[in-house]
Amino acid sequence: MAVRLIFSFDSEDYITPAAAEAEKWWAETMTKHGITACIAIVGELVRTLQKRGRKDVLSAMSVHEIAYHSDFHSLPPTWAEVLDECGWQDGIERILLTELKGINDVREALGQHPSAWCKPGNSWGAQVAAAMSLLDIPVFCDSPFAIQRGQPFWFANSLMLQYHTSFEHYFDVPASERLRRMQDDFLKLCDAHDGGYIIMFTHPARLVTADFWDAVNFRNGRKLPREQWKPAPLRPTKEVAELKQDFDSFLEWVVKQPQVELTTYRKLSAEYRQPRMRWISSEAVLQLSEKVTELTYQQVEDDFLSPAELFGVFVHTVAFLATERKLPEAVPVRSLFGPPQMPPTQIPKGNAALSDFLSAVAFADEFCTHTKCVPDRIPIGQNSIGPNAFMQAAAWLLREWRTSGTLPASIPLNPVPELPKIADEPQFRNYRFKGTWVIFPPEFEGVRTLEHIRLQTWTVKPAVPVCRAKFRNNGAAGR
Repeated sequence: MAVRLIFSFDSEDYITPAAAEAEKWWAETMTKHGITACIAIVGELVRTLQKRGRKDVLSAMSVHEIAYHSDFHSLPPTWAEVLDECGWQDGIERILLTELKGINDVREALGQHPSAWCKPGNSWGAQVAAAMSLLDIPVFCDSPFAIQRGQPFWFANSLMLQYHTSFEHYFDVPASERLRRMQDDFLKLCDAHDGGYIIMFTHPARLVTADFWDAVNFRNGRKLPREQWKPAPLRPTKEVAELKQDFDSFLEWVVKQPQVELTTYRKLSAEYRQPRMRWISSEAVLQLSEKVTELTYQQVEDDFLSPAELFGVFVHTVAFLATERKLPEAVPVRSLFGPPQMPPTQIPKGNAALSDFLSAVAFADEFCTHTKCVPDRIPIGQNSIGPNAFMQAAAWLLREWRTSGTLPASIPLNPVPELPKIADEPQFRNYRFKGTWVIFPPEFEGVRTLEHIRLQTWTVKPAVPVCRAKFRNNGAAGR
């Protein structure tokens, strides 16, 4: 087998003038070796290069694939801080409002709509992923999570893939050992990622700067007026020349490796992007009703449904059954987001009358259609229950229908976990902001931002290449 290799740049330093030379060197060196790099660029860097007359830098970059790295990167308040004051929908709207200008400036200056987006440092939120998917920027290329080594997965309708290694790892390696160590480490990484992806990234400016530009100016959330911003300190000229020589030699070597296939985020998206309209048979829904006792993604033929998609499938099937007294031929798979706020977890064990339950099904189905979200609570009679408890009840009703061909007079309601199983994995359960990035204020915890990330574990599922998925892609059968 082989590995697919993406070279990814975090191009962000809009303060240090010398950083432009590093951006140009990296872009031209990649071009020299026949590599299409993926350059995630900050909107303010594009505008700064334009103001400084650096058309040569923008021209060198535009040969490559362009991604997006936020409008102002580390300038306080960061994405994570902004979203800590927002709910789900207003958080999405806030991101759309603040990022549209940057995306438009990047697209106009470099002639491409961004193929992917990259979080600034450790600053992001689930609403960013949702907003970028709505803006047709489908790939999150610096995912903090992974569900399988070197393989993409879906989260909040973004295609997620981690960074795996960095040119920065070798800045402090002695020049006499640097190239050999890079080659040895890369071959080990290939063995570990056989059949998957490797993303090798760098911050181009760090080729010439001895520290990060934003750490110099915005450390601990410091808010300085623009006239007080300082450029990053520079590396000695000899050190820069040695780094250039070794990185150039590594690129010349890596493109000749027989097990390496060069690729980009745009190709990744084209391979995994799901059709806008997907359908599954009612028989498949009935089979799924036997499997959803645990809240996790489920396989359907050669693809997967997230917990949020499963919820949408079940409520639509029962809503059809309630009005037609038969199952639909096929059911639409809606790409839903997770609940907009934390569901109730303490509900009394009991039963719901059929009429109350079917009214609740109609509410839930309409909620999914109009908000594109799983409801966080569903009113049934005088009570409200969470979406997983409701989905378990809907699945039970479908199992009863399959067995008897009739609708039961009452439906059992039971308390169950309201977050998917994956939310309890350490990478999600222990994820934090505090102490993870020098730009955050020391006291920043981002409790609300973290809660929305955990809620969107409802959307997690493995990514499957489009050519393998066998969902029906037209809507005629289920009407």
